[in-house]
Amino acid sequence: MTRRSRLGIATVLAGVAVAVATPAAAHGIGGRTDLPLPAWQLAWAAGFAVASSFVALGAFWSQPRLVAAAGGGRTLVDTRRPVIRCLEFITKSIGVFLFGVLMWAAWRGNPNGAVNIAGDALLIWFWVGLQLVSFLLGDVWRMFNPFVTIANSGAWVRAKIRGEEAAPTEDTGRLSLWPAVAAIFAYLWFELAYHSTDSPRSIAVFLTVYSVAMIGGATVEGRGWVRRADGFAVLFTKLAAMSPIHRDDDGRLRLRSPLAGLSTLPDIPGTVPFILVVLGSTTFDGFTRSSIWLDIAGEQTGWGRTVSSTVGLLVITGLVAMAYSVAISAMANITREESVELSRLFGPTLVPIAAAYAVAHYFSFLVLTGQRMFIRISDPAGRGWDLFGTADYAIDWTIVSPATIAWVQTLAIAIGHVAGVAAAHDVAVSRYDHRLAVRSQYPMLAAMILYTVLGLFLLLGA
Repeated sequence: MTRRSRLGIATVLAGVAVAVATPAAAHGIGGRTDLPLPAWQLAWAAGFAVASSFVALGAFWSQPRLVAAAGGGRTLVDTRRPVIRCLEFITKSIGVFLFGVLMWAAWRGNPNGAVNIAGDALLIWFWVGLQLVSFLLGDVWRMFNPFVTIANSGAWVRAKIRGEEAAPTEDTGRLSLWPAVAAIFAYLWFELAYHSTDSPRSIAVFLTVYSVAMIGGATVEGRGWVRRADGFAVLFTKLAAMSPIHRDDDGRLRLRSPLAGLSTLPDIPGTVPFILVVLGSTTFDGFTRSSIWLDIAGEQTGWGRTVSSTVGLLVITGLVAMAYSVAISAMANITREESVELSRLFGPTLVPIAAAYAVAHYFSFLVLTGQRMFIRISDPAGRGWDLFGTADYAIDWTIVSPATIAWVQTLAIAIGHVAGVAAAHDVAVSRYDHRLAVRSQYPMLAAMILYTVLGLFLLLGA
């Protein structure tokens, strides 16, 4: 690495460090408010982090780097080895078993969500936990995904009965990520808008319908359907693109530079709407803690709350998408290109922001409320069991301090948006000369600053 490159990277990191020198207040789902600061300080810190990184990137990052870094790195494990294949069989079996336990508890267990494992398993450890694991360790979900395992097993059984070879895993080729957009929105609506999310029976119905859609679609369209229609799998795969650990085309587990995988995400129709739906839903989740939303829907219950939340989810997601569309349109005016093409190219650069929002919003929820899982695993159905001797586990609400939570949340927002700026800049310098690349990113810079400031304000409940 040249002295010029080192200086550039140091400048970016310095910008982040100064911007987050004072922790911001924030909270996760059902969390607590920590260390409140004046709104103007948050706006200044967030804007400085993104703007200073943009200046540094413009000065010191003149050549594309992520594509070249995407495939390299030291090999960790060759997953083609028999022992690894055996391990994958075990993990897939575990995935099916745990899914079966979840469905059993949701359908047959205690209908009281306060003592049933279904809510915590789906909403905390699966949804929140796997998002964090994915961008840290890679696409772990593919090792456990029960929908893929069931679809593959069904195809194998049908082939044996007919005396044929199992059909290839590819789908018919008519598909895009739009089924995944619908799937992930259905889950996000269930989590954020539906009035009875924590009811085990509601979870059972949702998971049953979701399973039928995945496995039924695979039966009709081919096993590749699950890969493109399972909203969870698509999200975890995109988050895993930022991980320093990845699985190459030859089946080897390798190290690579963080963010490098964003440059190799496949160009599939529906990718940008998918990312915007995830980003918009997390923004809405933060908005529901604001005084504005509490004045609108704070007293509502039942289906009235569901209707209001559905409208709010659609409006906030639409506004997030609009901000991105305006930035892309402005960029198109600068580069004289089609907005659709630019949106497709720069859409993956929003993935770091989605990851940042996930950490900032849900970190304290996972670490604090997530401890309930120690209680639930001993009594998954809520029937008074104590299978592992942990039914009386006392949650330690002091396991992390408010200051630690605030630091994690503020750093997540700052680093995530700086990473988004860096990824977008890399796309620009790979497409344009350096001068035009910098100019083209002014609209994206404005959008990133908007997302940054908005994210921090919502974490404060401002």
